[in-house]
Amino acid sequence: MNSEFTNRIMEAGVVGAGGAGFPTYVKLAAKAEYIIVNAAECEPLIRVDQELLLHHTNDILEGLTGIIQETGAKKGYVAIKAKHTEVIDCLKEQLKDSENIELFLLEDFYPAGDEQITVYEVLKRVVPKGGIPLNVGCIVCNVETILNVYNAARGKTVTTTYVTITGDVKTPATFCLPIGMSYKEALALCGIETLTGKVGIDGGPMMGKIIFDFELPITKTTKAIILLDQNSSLIENKTKGNEQVLKQSKIACIQCQKCTDLCPRDLLGHNVKPHLVMRIANYGLSDFLGMKTALGCSECGACELYACPNGLSPRKVNIMIKKELIAAGISIDKGGEQKSISEMIEYRKIPVKRLIERLGLKEYDRCAPLKSFAYNVKKVVIPLKQHIGTLAKPVVEKEMMVDEGMLIGEIENGKMGACIHASISGMITEVSNESITIEAREDRI
Repeated sequence: MNSEFTNRIMEAGVVGAGGAGFPTYVKLAAKAEYIIVNAAECEPLIRVDQELLLHHTNDILEGLTGIIQETGAKKGYVAIKAKHTEVIDCLKEQLKDSENIELFLLEDFYPAGDEQITVYEVLKRVVPKGGIPLNVGCIVCNVETILNVYNAARGKTVTTTYVTITGDVKTPATFCLPIGMSYKEALALCGIETLTGKVGIDGGPMMGKIIFDFELPITKTTKAIILLDQNSSLIENKTKGNEQVLKQSKIACIQCQKCTDLCPRDLLGHNVKPHLVMRIANYGLSDFLGMKTALGCSECGACELYACPNGLSPRKVNIMIKKELIAAGISIDKGGEQKSISEMIEYRKIPVKRLIERLGLKEYDRCAPLKSFAYNVKKVVIPLKQHIGTLAKPVVEKEMMVDEGMLIGEIENGKMGACIHASISGMITEVSNESITIEAREDRI
């Protein structure tokens, strides 16, 4: 049975504000020894965590305190890279009298923000293969999720998301945007008038998804919009089709094993072997155990965008095989023997500065300060599934008037999911199984 605290989080529609969007009320219903705020923000160019910790310091720390009390944790950690000195100074001032919240300073490497890597860095505990941080006594939440928990405890629903807009824009910035706003309209806030020849990335350059249609909406998990030329090397690499990936792999893979040597999950002892998966794909081998290592891939892209000397895509080959295994009903062997942590784990962290240069993004590594904007969004298209779990069920009808924050989609029959709320005030102009469209009232524009 949920507590009043977790009920408020559920009713507010709080999910992980990055990644897959796991419903936060489920995560916080457990008991834990430690709570870790993942402020690593290891994906290049994203600035959301830094800006939130600067401008909403007290709210975030109060939200963390509430989570510590709810889960019975004995301590909370804010895991942040040591290079963010301005943010750290601000946090230190607010935490000087705190007894159960500490800062943990991370090195500047990728993927420090992978929650299993973060857990290892902070606690020196290894989350088991196929497991979650709770298996080793901790809960990990990102910065914006903590802020949303703070707001939910005070009755505010999730109607906005913080997004860094950067890349090929004149004035990179971070904005608090209404969920359902189009990528195109968001980019216009940074002076982008034409998108001809451009492609976007929703999220970071390593794990983000490609944006081809800029009319699509942002969601609760959108943390960045990175605008790049369609002919940039990063976009060309990320948009390779499976057939091209396999053909290049068969021609150019030299079996050097660097993809496995730099695999963060393999270094943790999870037995992820992208070089074996490449070998199987290239030569049609029937190595079932080698194929199964693909199930442990976190899809971080270290093997694809950094490690491979020939610019191949071990990650995509892993994903292909992983999908086939899952479709065949084969899952990761959680009970299998855990390997020891590699002795090289401290020496194979990918330096972010070098990664940025390798990705061809050095010119875009700029500040993106938090800015406000005139809240005159005329239309939003709000997806009913922005999270892990089931689709939300619409509770509104076409031509209904709604106010910002009103419930428009609810969790059905106690299934795991997330409530959806109106992000602007206006009229419902379309209701489908996938989304709800709201057009603003004239007096609110």
